[in-house]
Amino acid sequence: MKRKLFLAAAVASALGSVMGMAATASAQAPAKPDKLVVAAYGGIWSDSVRKNFVPCFEQKTGTKVEIITGESADWLARIRANPTNPPIHVVALAEADSLRAGREGLLEQATVAKLPNLADIPDQFHKPWNDYSVAQNMGGLGVMYNKAAVPNPPASWRELIDNIAAGKYGKRVSMPAGTYTWGPEFIWLVSQQYGGDVDMAFRKLKEASKYVVKFWNTPVEALNLFGTKEVDVLVYWDGRAISFIDKGNDWAGFYLPAPKTIVGLAMLSKVKNAPAIAWEYINCALAPENQLKHAQTILYAVPNTKVSYPDAIKDKVMPADKVMVPPYEQIFDKFGGWIERWNKEMR
Repeated sequence: MKRKLFLAAAVASALGSVMGMAATASAQAPAKPDKLVVAAYGGIWSDSVRKNFVPCFEQKTGTKVEIITGESADWLARIRANPTNPPIHVVALAEADSLRAGREGLLEQATVAKLPNLADIPDQFHKPWNDYSVAQNMGGLGVMYNKAAVPNPPASWRELIDNIAAGKYGKRVSMPAGTYTWGPEFIWLVSQQYGGDVDMAFRKLKEASKYVVKFWNTPVEALNLFGTKEVDVLVYWDGRAISFIDKGNDWAGFYLPAPKTIVGLAMLSKVKNAPAIAWEYINCALAPENQLKHAQTILYAVPNTKVSYPDAIKDKVMPADKVMVPPYEQIFDKFGGWIERWNKEMR
C-alpha cells in the first residue's frame, strides 16, 4: 500500500513538474499572443513597416502588431533585461548588435522551414550572422547638401572630411556620432580614407568637430537639422535623403562620395522566447511583393532576389558596386574601444 501511495505521489509530482514547465513555457511564448511587438526605426522607416508589412501579418494571423520605435542599442538592452519574457518579439538590430545578441543566445536561428522566404535571400545577408538575423533592407551612407550653399560638393570622402576640418562650410555641418548605431562603422569608413589609420580618423574628426553643429544619434534628429536649414552638409542615409528630396525639396542634393561607402543593414530577428507566430511576421517582411513595396516607399535596396525594381526607382536605389560591408569579424571587438575613445575625445 505504501509503495502504491509512493508511486502515485511520484507520478503526480512528475506530472506536476511537466505541467508546470509547460505552463511556464506557454506563459513565456504563447502560440497566439494578444499582440506582436515589433521594433522599427522611426520616421519613414516605421511608416513603411506599418503600411507594407503589418497588414500582411495581421490578415494572415488575426493578431495585432504594436510598433515601438527607437534604436538598436536600446532594444538590445531591453531584451537583455528580460530574456525569458522579452518585451520585444521581432527586432531590427544593426549588424554589430545582431552579432552580439546571437552570441549571447538572445535570438532564435532561422531556417527555411520556419521562414520560407529565406530561400530567396542570398547567404551574404544572413549566414555571417549564423542565421540568427536576416537583412530586411540595406542603405548606403552618403551626403545631403544645400545646393545654394554648396554648389560644388567634393567628389570623395577624403576631400569632404578635409574640407569640413578646414572650415570650408563654416559651422553648418552634421555627421553621425560615434555612439550612434552605425557610429563605429562611420569611424571605420573615415579611417579607410587615410589608409585604414583609426588614429588619423579620430584626429580628422576632432578637427572637424569645431564646425559640426551636432553629431547626430538618430536619423530623425539629423533630418530635422537639415530640413530646418540649420546645416548645409549632412552625412546621411540614401533612402531617407532621396525620399526627402522627392517630397518637393529640390533645394537639396544627395550623392554617394567616391570611392565607396558603407552599407547599413537592418537585420530582422525573432527574439528567443518570443511567440512562434513572430516567424510569420518576418516571412511577410521578406516576401518579394512586400519587399518591393518597402523599397518603393523608403528607397532602400532590399535583398530578396525575386524583387525587380521598376524604372521609377531603379536609379534611386543604391547600386551594389558603390558600397562595401565592413569586415565585422576583424573589427567587431574593437567597437567598444572606439566608442569609449569617442566619449573621451569628442565630447
